Amino acid sequence: MRKSNTTGKIWKLSDRARRFFVSAIALCVLAGAPTPAMPAAVTIERIIAKIDDDIIMLSELQNFVKPSVDKLKRDYRGEQLNRRIREIELQALDAMILSKLIVKRASALKLNVSEKEIENAIADILRRNKTTTAGLRDFLSTQGITMEKYREELRKKLLERKVENMEVGVRVSVVEQEIADYYDAHSDDYREAESRRVRQIFFPVSKGAGASEIEAKRKMADIAYQEAMKPGADFARVAERLSEGPARSRGGSLGSVKKGEVFPELEQLIFSTAKDETSKPTRTRVGFHVIHVDDVKPGKVITLDRVSGKIRDKIFREKFAKRRREWTADLKRAAFLEISYDPAPSPGGLSSVFKDIRDQISFRLVGIKLKGKGGLFGQDRVLWAYGANRDKPRWKSDRVKVGEGSEVGKDAIDSLEAGHRLFVNPDPSANIYLFRYVYLLPDSYIGEVKFADMLKAYSEQSRSEGGKARSKKMSFETNNKAARLEFEVEVQKTRSIVADPKEITQ
Repeated sequence: MRKSNTTGKIWKLSDRARRFFVSAIALCVLAGAPTPAMPAAVTIERIIAKIDDDIIMLSELQNFVKPSVDKLKRDYRGEQLNRRIREIELQALDAMILSKLIVKRASALKLNVSEKEIENAIADILRRNKTTTAGLRDFLSTQGITMEKYREELRKKLLERKVENMEVGVRVSVVEQEIADYYDAHSDDYREAESRRVRQIFFPVSKGAGASEIEAKRKMADIAYQEAMKPGADFARVAERLSEGPARSRGGSLGSVKKGEVFPELEQLIFSTAKDETSKPTRTRVGFHVIHVDDVKPGKVITLDRVSGKIRDKIFREKFAKRRREWTADLKRAAFLEISYDPAPSPGGLSSVFKDIRDQISFRLVGIKLKGKGGLFGQDRVLWAYGANRDKPRWKSDRVKVGEGSEVGKDAIDSLEAGHRLFVNPDPSANIYLFRYVYLLPDSYIGEVKFADMLKAYSEQSRSEGGKARSKKMSFETNNKAARLEFEVEVQKTRSIVADPKEITQ
């Protein structure tokens, strides 16, 4: 084994991922989800980590990650599978170490969980899952878990929450001025835009259509319009008979449409047509439309008193997460960690070896600049995905509105949860995929940026500056040069466990 007295690089998890690893059994039942069965112990056994006077065995780590590894094996193969298994092992071991540190902190604070608290927690679980003690016991039995083991896991989880509340929660507060300032800074988010319930008769025109096809569609739209305008005609029934659009079976209903949700030409047509009126046949870049507006709901401002509670919760969560990261970093700095973990190399030569790395690098997304003209359906909202596969990313962000000059600024991006804008020690095999949001159609792919290239660029730039790591702004173009993403890059000194980045990219 190798002692680690120096500051190291932390492999950070999102709060959601860390809590899954720390309390897999308790959380599964608390959420009403199936609990993974505990696998049998492996035959090869050794100590892989020491945390002060506590230890973690190899079998503990393998049992901990087995449900997730089994799931990965259904979706990945070869080197890609090995990379993801390694990532989970790293995350899990880091989370297991943190869990032990929190329990140790609870002992120092003389905190404990009483039998009454456990009984109350179980009663709450039974109530929310609409079951009985016997039913819970039977369910746990099918998962290979005894009630005693479950109670012990629940006790540990409750203890961790109690420590977090004392060390983190009580130190986080939100004052009224912060809520008002947030509301003022995000006023556009608290306006209900005008909406219209709309029906349409639609005749699509294929890309590159000739004059004869275009004229034929025009005549069909004219006929449909004349039918819809006959005295006593029902627009919905005319749409069911004549429309060639996907909403035909619904009487042409597009539901409630707000500004910014459809491409500009169709938006102009919808919002220039009065309530209970039918538009004349109008051609857009995708075909001919006949629009009927069933109802109009005027836009209005959502007052602060209606959303202050949600804003308070949002600010509190962000402050809590920040304070928790600082707190857990302090726990690790104060501990003595000795780590030895070297499982068998993968077929691709990838070996999970823990190293002492001094720096932790983070990329914070702060701006997006789209280039060229808008696509077929405009580009007023974008979103991005993270992962190694564009079609099966690990997650997608919420969509954000594009501002003037085809730009998305820091304020708009900061409105998203931290996990969708902050990338800490990113996986070099992962990418950011940028998409344009398209109403009623699949999202349109814009381009991608590779984290391997970003890490390499930062390393080269730091080397040219004398190797001194520091914070800086960097921007990266997508592979097709359709967009540019701007990041604030920061390197911090911290301490934990992580694999050597050289091995990830070999």
